[in-house]
Amino acid sequence: MIKLSKRLNKIAELVDFGASVIDVGTDHGYVPNFLCENKISSDIIATDISKNSLEKSIELTRELGNEKFVRNILANGIVDENRDNIIIAGLGGIQIAEIIANSIEIAKSSKKLILQPMQKTNILRRELNNMGFEIFDEEIIYEDERYFEIILAKFSNKIDKGLKEEDFYFSKKLIEKKDKTYLSYLEEKKTYLKSIVSSFDPNSTRSKKRSEELNNLLSLVEEAIDEISN
Repeated sequence: MIKLSKRLNKIAELVDFGASVIDVGTDHGYVPNFLCENKISSDIIATDISKNSLEKSIELTRELGNEKFVRNILANGIVDENRDNIIIAGLGGIQIAEIIANSIEIAKSSKKLILQPMQKTNILRRELNNMGFEIFDEEIIYEDERYFEIILAKFSNKIDKGLKEEDFYFSKKLIEKKDKTYLSYLEEKKTYLKSIVSSFDPNSTRSKKRSEELNNLLSLVEEAIDEISN
């Protein structure tokens, strides 16, 4: 039986029962084979751009006898086949947005995108909005002294033009849910921003401008903290 990390386990939990699935950047193939072993899905594609990583997934699939249910494909991104659920986890937010844009019609046809960026979550949120995808839920996991944000999205063909750049830095869904893990994440972000601002040279024009930008972001972080706390 496959034992997943807390992060990967949450991703697997978010997959719809009986859904056809693709796991982009599958690495060792843990999530696809976990979904198969636990009878969550019997139609799974695992892709990776790295031949070495995909070979590990192929080996695990063969070892567990899941070849009928898990197809391992060497590919850069989403293959040209409709899937109910698309998982893209462990990549940067910019890269995830590019993968979706490069296979936009397949992404649009999916019932659910399960996205877990390692950084630049704000850019991913912005690009999803620009492409007409609605973020209908978010999760956050704390593991190995790191926070992992997970975005659930689907195509709605609606672009919220009223959103400002700073709006994408925050998870409206996690704030609405008053998520305690997200609160801890924001508290750490607040401390981090304060330390950066205090390190700036007050006599530098460039530092002053950057300090103003970060102080604005800091005030928004504090507002989000208050909203969750109260």
